Amino acid sequence: PSAVATVYAALEIIKSEPERREQLWKNARKMQEGLHSMGYDIGQSQTPVCPVIVGEDMDTFMFWKQLLDEGVFTNPIVSPGVPPGSARLRTSYMASHTDNQLNFVLEKFAQVGKALGII
Repeated sequence: PSAVATVYAALEIIKSEPERREQLWKNARKMQEGLHSMGYDIGQSQTPVCPVIVGEDMDTFMFWKQLLDEGVFTNPIVSPGVPPGSARLRTSYMASHTDNQLNFVLEKFAQVGKALGII
């Protein structure tokens, strides 16, 4: 019953507050466009989950760690979760992220990516 009530409440919010969904897609597009314009390979994602394909596992871990040290949380995905040579950082966005937060993330991706020679 609690799971059904949770799903019902979520569906009611989706129905009655379309601005949340609109903001989510606005945020996702901003990040996809921002990362792509910096030269990152973001694959074909068309969701609020945006991969940043780095390539080698160790490069991905180094990128992940430096971003984390700068205050940006991502999830490293390496083989066997993805094919060898296509390791990536998984980023995801929510409607509640602010422009300031998203700009901060883009700034850190530019800073760390350049420092590591990824972009």
